[in-house]
Amino acid sequence: MSAAFDAVFGVFVVAIVTLAVVAVRWGIRRDRLARSRQAEQPPRGVVPDAIPDEVPAAPQPARDRHAT
Repeated sequence: MSAAFDAVFGVFVVAIVTLAVVAVRWGIRRDRLARSRQAEQPPRGVVPDAIPDEVPAAPQPARDRHAT
């Protein structure tokens, strides 16, 4: 193989690896920001500092309509 091919191929490999590392780091950074923003918000449907008067009962299993 020629030296020119080796050089071009080496540059290509370095570029692909660099692009992969940048993409993974960007994704991790974006995920961490989204998780921190989500952790700062109260859960949906919950009023902050509210004490429930009564704990709701657990749902009952559905009846088996095919049982005899």
